Amino acid sequence: MTYYFVSDLHVDFYAPMTRTVAILRKHFEAFFEHNFLPADACCIAGDIANNYFTYVEFLKFIAEKYGAVYVCLGNHDIITEYLGRFGADKEFATSESKIKYFLAEAEKIQNVQLLENRIADGVAGCMGMCDFKYKHTPAASEITNKILWATRWFDGIHWKYMQNNTDKLWRHYDRVFRNLTAKHPKITMSHFLPLEFDMAERYRQDPYSNFFYFHGAKYLENLDDGSIWQAGHTHTAIKREYIDKLGKRHLLLCNPVGYPDENPFAEYGLKREDFVVEVG
Repeated sequence: MTYYFVSDLHVDFYAPMTRTVAILRKHFEAFFEHNFLPADACCIAGDIANNYFTYVEFLKFIAEKYGAVYVCLGNHDIITEYLGRFGADKEFATSESKIKYFLAEAEKIQNVQLLENRIADGVAGCMGMCDFKYKHTPAASEITNKILWATRWFDGIHWKYMQNNTDKLWRHYDRVFRNLTAKHPKITMSHFLPLEFDMAERYRQDPYSNFFYFHGAKYLENLDDGSIWQAGHTHTAIKREYIDKLGKRHLLLCNPVGYPDENPFAEYGLKREDFVVEVG
């Protein structure tokens, strides 16, 4: 069975801000032709849209293109206040209420599995979170990382998720990662990246890089040899094999669309076709 792996669609950068479905679908078609490839199933690792209406309408659209679509949430998907060109999702007082809405809407759409802390058909999914432990310089600390996230970073400003309590957020997703990987899914999806994906050199000394990654070795070791972990968040396409300390091999995939002025494939010379994968 073939799967197409993709993430970071940011569809509302490519389609107009409208609730006229016919207009949206016209733009979705052009977006699909440019960024997707045929496969039996599609895995989308978060960041479909800031705006909830665009998000749900895109789920309805993409469900018609594949036999099965697996989706996890991204950090942009769960914002509650955003005063950019896409407006603010003021209908949602908290990120939890927006997540609840998305889960209910996804249940109505045939062929779509929105995976937030669960497994379907051997595919596990959750948004994930950063663990704040990456140090871009020796002088950096976990405490200063958390303060910077809360006061300066997109998520800390635009989320209302678990009271934006950094310790609570990480404890939650640490538990989720442990529980999901203990069930040995063939594919694990998260929006945030395990550091085992590696980091492009130009980001290594950037303090904001801390907010994309978590240490994932212990979760990868739970998985079977030959498993796949798909992530997103960074707008650099990545495809690499990771060998854990037990000698098991895992395929790591990140295929972001990104923003209109970006070229995610430039860093490592990858292409869309590299992310159509046969999964036994």
